[in-house]
Amino acid sequence: MAEQISKEKENSILEAARKRFAHYGFSKVTVEEIAADVDMGKASLYYYFPTKESLFQAVLAQEQKGFIKEMEEVINSSIPASEKLKECINKRTVYFHKFLNLGTLGLHAFMDNRSFYKKFFLDFEKKELELVNRIIDLGKKSGEFRNDLDKNLATLILHILHGLRIRTLRVIKGYNPDEETMKALQIETNLAAKVLINGILK
Repeated sequence: MAEQISKEKENSILEAARKRFAHYGFSKVTVEEIAADVDMGKASLYYYFPTKESLFQAVLAQEQKGFIKEMEEVINSSIPASEKLKECINKRTVYFHKFLNLGTLGLHAFMDNRSFYKKFFLDFEKKELELVNRIIDLGKKSGEFRNDLDKNLATLILHILHGLRIRTLRVIKGYNPDEETMKALQIETNLAAKVLINGILK
């Protein structure tokens, strides 16, 4: 029972932190504010998360877990493999926008090997690679995709999407994306998905 209460409290802290980070960005949020949102003292919150950075990382991990779950649901659905790939690419753009709103991403996050975010996104890309490979295999087995596809196709798809993401970061200089910029990214991403999928259909 105590363990359940502890988990519920941890989830409430994460939700309060996510809302704060999304609205104000990491640097402008204090632990005291998050603790107040969940009717806790700062010392009590530190029992669950010893630093603001560890709390922030937990929020990122939770967002990642939610995205992976959504991807799994798409993969396990009955829609054609081409639609699965298109849907996952679209969800990836939405997910990227969430991270920008949390104030997490600067260009340094991708370039600095010492950055926590660098490792975080590299680990995430490994999971993405597995998911995209699964979609491609499903498409080949169903006869929707060609059987002669290069084994590195999934890596190429993610590299193309990564390049579009980096371009967006350069335009917005890391933070506070405007709707026009994100709309342009979505249009480019949809076009890239269309070209890629047309190229692998049987």
